[in-house]
Amino acid sequence: MSVAILLQQILIIFLEIGTGIVITKIGIMDDKNSKFLSNLVMAVTLPCTLLASAGIDGGREAVAGMLKGYVVLEIFYIVCICLCLLLSRAMHLTRGQKAVLVGAAVMPNSAFIGIPLITALLGSEAGALYGAAGIMAYNILFFTYVQHLFDPEAKVSLKAFLTPTNITTAIMVVMLVSGLRLPGILESFCKAMGNTTTPLALIIAGGMLARSDLKKLVANPLVWLITGLRCLVFPLGFLAVLCLLPLDPTLRMAVLILASCPAGSLTAVLAKQYDTEGELASQAVAHSTLCILISVPLVLSLGSTLLGL
Repeated sequence: MSVAILLQQILIIFLEIGTGIVITKIGIMDDKNSKFLSNLVMAVTLPCTLLASAGIDGGREAVAGMLKGYVVLEIFYIVCICLCLLLSRAMHLTRGQKAVLVGAAVMPNSAFIGIPLITALLGSEAGALYGAAGIMAYNILFFTYVQHLFDPEAKVSLKAFLTPTNITTAIMVVMLVSGLRLPGILESFCKAMGNTTTPLALIIAGGMLARSDLKKLVANPLVWLITGLRCLVFPLGFLAVLCLLPLDPTLRMAVLILASCPAGSLTAVLAKQYDTEGELASQAVAHSTLCILISVPLVLSLGSTLLGL
């Protein structure tokens, strides 16, 4: 992938985010509309994206690639968690601040930003396969360890894993391994619905930025630290490691894209749920999402050059 093509695709992504900002500012999309679209993406269009990609050729090889992506990402997240724990101890952070640091600096927005970015830059099949790997890696750590940081007495709930996206991911893996395919009409329907995921998700992200208080976002040093780790330090460190791994170039670029995403919004949801640094978590999510307008082109342009894609 040439730098020119990469920058062109990133410009399209920014225009979609900009659309969300504009329609929020002029009153077309309010918070209620945004929540509806978020639910639509997570419950309908994103699962359709995954199902549509279950019919690709090379099923077992595709699953093997997805599992490699999952393992690489899980190891990356665990290393980043260890670094954040050391940093939080050195900074003498409170339990709540430590939980937000780990949740926001380590766990990226794989579903809303990651899959749309991979789809736009590498194609829908890569978006579904490696996006699913990212979602699995995220959910397993988030709903076990990160949730425990917010509430040490919280129990792991199986219900938290039974989301439309996770269920569809499991179905996709079974279909890829077995060679099963959707009937032609259903596959075409899923592709058509799945094609709306990227613009909708990025419009929603733009709406979140439009509703953020920029003055508060730039006033908190801890927010800047979280964004620096999430958007630059961790992705660039990951890129250095990826250059040494004998993996498929598309796989390496896909996991780098996931690692470059802003903080996942579930961290803010969990912080509010447990009444633990909810404002800090929300600021970190919004701030890191805003900063990817600069960090993503930088990291991915460098990654495209070094990874030979």
